[in-house]
Amino acid sequence: MDCDDLVIGAGLAGLGTVLGLMTEPGRRVRVLCGPAEGSFLHYDAQAQAPCAYLGAGGLGQHWHGVLPTGLSPRLGDYGDADFIKLFRHFYPHAEIAARLGTTALFVPWRPIRPRRELQRLSATHAGLRLVYESAQQIRLDERGVRVTSAAGQTLRAARCWLTAGALHTPKLLARSFGATMIRGLASDHVLCYLGQVDDHVEPHVKFSRDGIFFPSTRDAAGRALYTLRPARFDFQVLDAGFQQRQVFGLPTGSLLTKLARRVSPGLLVEAAYNRLGCFGGGRRHSVYAQLPVVDAYALQAGSLPLQARARQIRAASDAVRAAQPFVGLRASRRPEFFLPGIHLHHTLNLEALKAEGLNVEGARLQVLDASAFTDIGAEHHSFKMLVSAYARASRTVGAWHE
Repeated sequence: MDCDDLVIGAGLAGLGTVLGLMTEPGRRVRVLCGPAEGSFLHYDAQAQAPCAYLGAGGLGQHWHGVLPTGLSPRLGDYGDADFIKLFRHFYPHAEIAARLGTTALFVPWRPIRPRRELQRLSATHAGLRLVYESAQQIRLDERGVRVTSAAGQTLRAARCWLTAGALHTPKLLARSFGATMIRGLASDHVLCYLGQVDDHVEPHVKFSRDGIFFPSTRDAAGRALYTLRPARFDFQVLDAGFQQRQVFGLPTGSLLTKLARRVSPGLLVEAAYNRLGCFGGGRRHSVYAQLPVVDAYALQAGSLPLQARARQIRAASDAVRAAQPFVGLRASRRPEFFLPGIHLHHTLNLEALKAEGLNVEGARLQVLDASAFTDIGAEHHSFKMLVSAYARASRTVGAWHE
């Protein structure tokens, strides 16, 4: 046996799993991280919005770092203490306990980068080893789990934790256990522009040494998470700002540098607010809504794995527009516009998974990423997914030794 636990995938869910497993000293853990230099899949033919990354760090390497403070829905069985513990692990100088259950959003100065964190852990834990290959096939037998990498290497483990992401996890399971593992549909968040409000009193952002707490709002039914952004320069014109964002896609990395080159002062101001909390005052604000859309995309083969289901997305966004809570909103004239949320989930056929005896209590193979989540709510799910993976791995390991 090469190790006690084999983790497939090195994104945020993979990092949470490793943190949970390493709570028990002496565990031998291997992580199939994917290639050191990976490759993207995209929502669009212009390759502006990534939907998956096959490589070390996963899409977490390009995550903007937004952390929720609300806990509903919980993605798995974790408690407040688990959330607080991991929040403080990464951001010890930002007080979170008093804000739990609110709609505030925390944007850190330095987002959690899974690749960097896993490299730090491997340097301090002798039992943890990172393997920069991707998984090709999984086989179960009476001795445990056998995983063959794309390079032909075979790794054996007592248990396997699958965290390869909403698109790569179903593909790997389909290669290993049959095509019925792929559900054929994917749910997601979408980002909609609702319009503009003037003279709205928005609560101030709260700064800390580790980042910024931004205000947000929910409607009475909790359908969406609403945020306000300063509408300056070209963004003062109704709909012009969101059309700019459509053209520019969802830039990541050195965001301000990229935007400065594109010479959109309104977008530059909005980006400075999103990342630095600057320019938050002013009379006019753009109103955005982040909402979950069930079965927003159909899965398909090829280099563009997602086909938008326009009617499904439009019905969900129309419901949110009708429920928006802002008095005096000047509504967008282009309600068909939306941006993908890059929060894909519920891509696995959970019944087929259960029929194979996988992902159930005591099974040698567990799925801990968003492919198995049916409801992520309106909030940003990435950190909650990390906490969920941590809690499940640590408690499962503890149960095996009771």
